[in-house]
Amino acid sequence: MKTLKKILIAIVSLIAVLLLTSGIFYATLNPYRGTNKKSFTTLPLEQKISGAQAKEDIDFIMKMLRTRHPAWIETGNEKVLNVEAKYIEESSKIGSEVSVLDEWIAVSHILHELYDGHTTVHNRNPNQRYISDFAQIQSGATLSKINGVPAKSIYENFLSVYQYERTDFAKSIFTSKILCSEDYLRWCGVDVSNGVTFTFESGEGSGDFHYDFVPIDQVKNLKMQEAGKWVYYEIDKEKSTGIFTLTTCNFNKEYKDTVKKFFEEVAENKIQNVIVDLRSNGGGNSLVGDEFLRYLDIDGYYSWANEIRVGNFLIRNKRSFCKNNKLKPSFAGNIFVLTDTRTYSSAMDFTMYICDNKLGKIIGEASGNLPSSYGDCLNFITPNSRLAFSVSYKHWHRIDESKESEPLNPDYPCDPKDALKEAYKLIEKNTSKSPAPDAGPQ
Repeated sequence: MKTLKKILIAIVSLIAVLLLTSGIFYATLNPYRGTNKKSFTTLPLEQKISGAQAKEDIDFIMKMLRTRHPAWIETGNEKVLNVEAKYIEESSKIGSEVSVLDEWIAVSHILHELYDGHTTVHNRNPNQRYISDFAQIQSGATLSKINGVPAKSIYENFLSVYQYERTDFAKSIFTSKILCSEDYLRWCGVDVSNGVTFTFESGEGSGDFHYDFVPIDQVKNLKMQEAGKWVYYEIDKEKSTGIFTLTTCNFNKEYKDTVKKFFEEVAENKIQNVIVDLRSNGGGNSLVGDEFLRYLDIDGYYSWANEIRVGNFLIRNKRSFCKNNKLKPSFAGNIFVLTDTRTYSSAMDFTMYICDNKLGKIIGEASGNLPSSYGDCLNFITPNSRLAFSVSYKHWHRIDESKESEPLNPDYPCDPKDALKEAYKLIEKNTSKSPAPDAGPQ
């Protein structure tokens, strides 16, 4: 009986220790502690809050940076010093009362100094409004003025508040998204109280276009992606080419089933070339790349090194060679990846797998963010203004370590609109030289 009692006490003690240990881990080390997973709405941008509330919000953001972001425990990171200096500067400007917009701009100035495209701040407005007609924006005409102010000046304001890694990406976002949004124009310092007037330049001279702001479903000349069409493919038997298009990196059953069917048809038709179209893919889950590689006839591939922040520690993982757990049918032909400045995050990772493992060629523009960068976001909400912000807790390093500081430059640079044509030209050129290997079932 005494022995049983001792065993029970030992078991209870062990459970207590495990519970205490797990509690300590969650309270001090788990990166996801205190993150938000619920839907919410930011306070209206014009709403006033007290200076004390704004400072509480900014202090909360700084606390999350200091306790979660790897940069704060890396040795000699100059960007951290810049963020801390900007925090002091912006905090000193806060008066007794500020608008939510003013707070958003102040926080944006602070986070901008980190140049981390995954550590960002946004307002969440389910009733966001847009300029009433997208025709001129989408026409490619040159924008010269906004409400009579040089567009270059507004663009410079935007760059000072935007969180980005590459200027080419920032420029693309400014043209395609910021200029169309009422909230984001305000964020850039544009007075939109009476709509907005854009001045465009063309070969025939300049012209003014005035826009009111309307809900997205009332915008004229809006080019929308076909609903539900985010992963699809086509087989060009005549050119022995399969084109696999992915507009967002969702790793789910639909993706896995589509990849499987694609390679089955590639094998069935003895297709020798595969084009992966990742243009304007903003990312998502990087496992889409891993799944795709499983259908390639390779023994393995290199994956990137990283550091993960856990509490006040950095867990370092070296570049590693991953055994390829192949799926049938295997493909051994030519691979081309189409990219542009909007190929971002996990889509950039997908491209890097192909590029840095020398599995294929990249055509188009350099991807929007850097291969060596911070990432994997922790999502939070400020307590008073309800601004959304994210903080990276990992630091990724490019697979090809000899190009650590370089963007993912294409093998064949071209206007991304012409990238598919360029791929076909290369395929035709390769075919005329020597036949590609048989890409049937392996």
